[in-house]
Order: sequence, then structure tokens, then C-alpha cells
Amino acid sequence: RAMSSPSAAASSSVPSGPLKPKRKTKKKHFVQQKVKVFRASDPVLSVLMWGVNHSINDLGQVPVPVMLLPDDFKANAKIKVMNHCFNKENLPGQFKFKEYCPQVFRNLRERFGIEDQDYQVSLTRSSPLRDEEGKYMGLRLTSYDRTLVVKEISSEEVEEMHSILSEYHQVLAKA
Repeated sequence: RAMSSPSAAASSSVPSGPLKPKRKTKKKHFVQQKVKVFRASDPVLSVLMWGVNHSINDLGQVPVPVMLLPDDFKANAKIKVMNHCFNKENLPGQFKFKEYCPQVFRNLRERFGIEDQDYQVSLTRSSPLRDEEGKYMGLRLTSYDRTLVVKEISSEEVEEMHSILSEYHQVLAKA
């Protein structure tokens, strides 16, 4: 029986040329990003559609509260988006979206029998339609399916809305 030493075995398996490191390469699997693109003729409408979609998706992650608290009537959700060359044909490069009292309005939609998904689809499936200019102060839109109306309000009107929202909600709760 012949015994070979470890050094003899190692020297016979070494290649005689320059050493090339072996690299393992994994096959790359690219997955198409599934992002809903909001296309509207006006960037303001695209931002509105994006914002409604974002806020309803966020609310879907939060359980519906048993009862609304006083802080819910003062709360707001604000997001600043900075798109560097992403979807620039449809959305501005930078924009902000602010939603006032998201839990309260979710509750109001529920009281009026409007499901979150129906609300979302109504305002995001297709661009809302502008009402005739001049009849109303500010921007006024109607959802493509004509079930919802969106109206731009001034900061004074936002303040007024905050002052009456709690009382309005209580009146509806009693009805």
C-alpha cells in the first residue's frame, strides 16, 4: 500500500497557470414594480388621486377605533414626496399632501355607507372632472362616477371646519 503525504497530494492538484478566482453568480430575477400611476391632465388632480390612494391604504393598516377621541378632531396626516425623475410625466417632482382628521372622516364615510374602497376607486380610477369655473370660489371637482364632490377650501374654512366638526359628528351620531 502506498501512502501519500498531504503535501504531495496538494502539489499535484495545483494548476500550472495563473490563478483565477472562482465567482459564484446568482441568476438575477427582476420583478416589475407594481405601482399605480395616476394620470391626470392637471398635476393637482394627479396629486389628489395619489393622496387619496395613499391615505386610504394607510388607514387600512390602522384598526377602526371603538370611539373617536378629542385628539382625532385635531389630527392631520401630512406627507412630503420628493420624486427624483420617477413618474415625472404624471406627478410633480415634489409635492405635499395633507389630510385633516383622517379617523373622523373615515367614521363619517362609514356613517353615510361609503366603503373606503369605493371612496378610493371613485377618486382614483379616473381623473375627477372639473366643474365650471366661475360658479364657485376655488377648485371644485366631481368624481368620474359622479358620486363624490371635492371642493378646495381656504385656510379660514379649514379653521371653521375644525371648530364645527366635533359638534357635527355628535349630531350625526344621535340621528
